Amino acid sequence: MNADIEQLKEQYRRLQELASLLSATVLRNAAVQIIQEHNLGGDNINQLMTLAEECFTCASLPGLKHSIAVGLQAAGHELMAKAVEADTKRQRDDRKE
Repeated sequence: MNADIEQLKEQYRRLQELASLLSATVLRNAAVQIIQEHNLGGDNINQLMTLAEECFTCASLPGLKHSIAVGLQAAGHELMAKAVEADTKRQRDDRKE
């Protein structure tokens, strides 16, 4: 009976790990897709910042593969850079008007 409970606990732990890995992978892929898009208007600045923060949060999940964590951190930094770039462009455009 105890062996069954331990086996279930192990399966549950493994499912949690897989769910976090899958979430991080999906988030990373979404970040890469957004980075590749060229239409980064003012409305997207907050979205970029939020997604970058989510990348950083997911990168620190326990049990996450190192390569995915590094990729998430890189995507987060790239998203932050794109947000700053878009905000700077928006500020320059506002000054021209």
